[in-house]
Amino acid sequence: MGATNGHKLFIGTSDALYIAESGDAGYTSRKVGLEGLGDFRAAPVVDCRDVSTVYAGTNKAGMFRSRDGGKSWHDINEGLLHKTVWSIAQDIHTGNLYVGASPASVFVSTDQGDTWKEFDALERLPETRGWTGPVPPHVSRLKSLAFSNDSPPVIYGAIEEGWAVRSVDGGETWEQIAAEIGPDAHDGHSVVVIPDDPGVVIVGTGRGMFRSTNRGEDFEPVSQGLEKRRYTPSPLVGRPDKPGYLLTAVTATGPGGWNRPEGGDSGFARSEDGGLTWTVSTKGLPEPCISIPRGLAIAADDPDVCVAGMTDGTVWMSHDAGDSFTKVLDGLPPVLSVTVA
Repeated sequence: MGATNGHKLFIGTSDALYIAESGDAGYTSRKVGLEGLGDFRAAPVVDCRDVSTVYAGTNKAGMFRSRDGGKSWHDINEGLLHKTVWSIAQDIHTGNLYVGASPASVFVSTDQGDTWKEFDALERLPETRGWTGPVPPHVSRLKSLAFSNDSPPVIYGAIEEGWAVRSVDGGETWEQIAAEIGPDAHDGHSVVVIPDDPGVVIVGTGRGMFRSTNRGEDFEPVSQGLEKRRYTPSPLVGRPDKPGYLLTAVTATGPGGWNRPEGGDSGFARSEDGGLTWTVSTKGLPEPCISIPRGLAIAADDPDVCVAGMTDGTVWMSHDAGDSFTKVLDGLPPVLSVTVA
């Protein structure tokens, strides 16, 4: 197993939430409870103002909070009408928490999860009639949330399957953006805003990357370098010290092809120019990499450290900003999300 750098990891799996901590023999993991509550698709969030407070979301039982760094957990679902959680995000400027759920919806908490309010204007959009999900019963999912640095922030959401939505008034009203992009991008997986240029929005889809320079009014495909691998199974993640840097996982085929002998033939795609061009690396991974990277995160205190969680129950770490990865943990259930504390 590879070097750890001493970071604590919160790992969401198909079975339970785990904490992994490093020691002389590398990482060891332990369950923190919350078994039998469904998949942990949303990456846990460490509170931006209180690092001992952690939030986790489940696919069956909604949201949970720990006040002691993950030792104990309590449900926080007052007002959370949809408890199938797919994404959690925190606005670092206000501390407000946002949850993306299924059916595609957004909830906000201004009190660390004690209570939640739904932005119900989103579910009243006429376009929701065309939103769907990839598996029966085909219910849409809000898989990713991102904010601009404005006040109030422009909020973006990526919908599987329903492309992307935007709110310019802090969540009170919503609109579907660039719906004319066409069916190739209908499957929205992840969305990010470039930190030093709030007009630039990147969406990762089942058909590659799309980029807007005008806050989502128009998008153009930007998949240069992704000719072999375009499906994006993990979040798009960035680093504030290098605003143009983006990292995600990519596979050569979508879920319908992952049972092939070569599996996803997975790799990691990096951009240094705000999503205009991409470079794919498979350094350190098995060739081909059959397993699918579902979880992906960057360490806030050392942005060269990137952590990826795979569907084969392994966790991998990069110390060179995603150019190469080394396995640091195995033996877990399928990993679906990961956070570096």
